[in-house]
Amino acid sequence: MISLVPLCIIGYTIGGIDMVFYVLVMISVLHFVEGYFLNPKLMASKMDLPMFYTLVVLLFSEHYIGVWGLIVGIPIFIFFLDILEVNRKTET
Repeated sequence: MISLVPLCIIGYTIGGIDMVFYVLVMISVLHFVEGYFLNPKLMASKMDLPMFYTLVVLLFSEHYIGVWGLIVGIPIFIFFLDILEVNRKTET
């Protein structure tokens, strides 16, 4: 939100309300791609988990724990995998 206000102001001065709408759509698309594709892919590569598991864990932990779930969801999931002695190495 903090970065969105200056972008909307700049968009308004350049192209009016239409440009503000385009800026809002562009930022929404970028946040969607980052949140649902890039972050799970990066987290999956660091934790040796398949990307689908990472995405599902992030979705569930955010839903049930909130913003803190996005921070601690993957470590808690890895902890449970270690307790259950599940092999999480992805084979390529």
